[in-house]
Amino acid sequence: MKRRWRWSPLLACGALVGTLACAAESLPDWSGWWGLSVPVPEEIATSPPPMRPADLARFRQARSQDLDPDPLRYCRPPQFVGYSGGFVDSVEFLFTPGRVTLTNELGLLRRIYTDGRTLPREIDASNSGTSVGHWEGQTLVVETIGINPEATWPGSQQGAVPIGKNVKITERISLSNPNTLQMDVTLVAPDLFTAPDRRKRIYSRQRKTAATEITFCSDFDRSIDPGTGKQRFDMTPPSDLPPPPPRTP
Repeated sequence: MKRRWRWSPLLACGALVGTLACAAESLPDWSGWWGLSVPVPEEIATSPPPMRPADLARFRQARSQDLDPDPLRYCRPPQFVGYSGGFVDSVEFLFTPGRVTLTNELGLLRRIYTDGRTLPREIDASNSGTSVGHWEGQTLVVETIGINPEATWPGSQQGAVPIGKNVKITERISLSNPNTLQMDVTLVAPDLFTAPDRRKRIYSRQRKTAATEITFCSDFDRSIDPGTGKQRFDMTPPSDLPPPPPRTP
C-alpha cells in the first residue's frame, strides 16, 4: 500500500524555500499603496538642507525665478537621491524571499537585498543605486551606495543640482500604526552638503487598489522648449488677478 504525503506548509517552508520564506510570516504589513501629504519642495523650504550658504542661496533663487532649468527635467528617467516618491506617485513595497522591492507610479524601481549580503567594495553607479537591508525587529534598515553622480537633487525640478560622488543614503522604515509608515532618511553627499541631511517622512496608506501610470514626459510637447527646459507659454499671472483665498488650518 502506497503512503500518501499530506501537504504541510511547515515542511514546504523548510524543504523548498528555506528560512527566508518562513521569516516572511513575521514581516510587517506594508501591503497596498502609500502616499505623502507634503511635497518635497515644501518640505525643503521649511527644513533647509545643510548646503553652503552661497549654494543654498543660488538654489533658492533658481527655484523662485526658474533660473538655470534642467533641460531634461520633464523627461529624465527616475533617479533615487533619497526620496522614493509618494506625493503624486504612490509607493508600493513587494516582499520576496531575501529582497524587498520598492517601486512607485513614476517608474522608480529599487531592489533592497535582505539576504545577508553586505555592500560591495566596487560598484558601477546607477539611477537606483545598490541597496542592502536588514531587519531590526519590525524596522527595515537600508543602506544605499552607487548613486549616479549626475542624478539631480532633490529631483527633476528647477534649481536641482547634481548630487555628486561618494553618496550614501541610510533609511529606517517602520510602521507607526497600521495605516502610517515612517521613513527616516539620512543623506550623505559630500559634494553637495556640509553635513548629513536628515529627513522624516510620514506616509499614509492609500485606499487605491490599482497602480496609475504617471509620466511628465510627453512626446511632441510644444509647451516645453527642449533646448532650455522652460515653458514656451507666458505663465505670468494677470496683474488684476485677485489673491488666493487664505489657507484653512
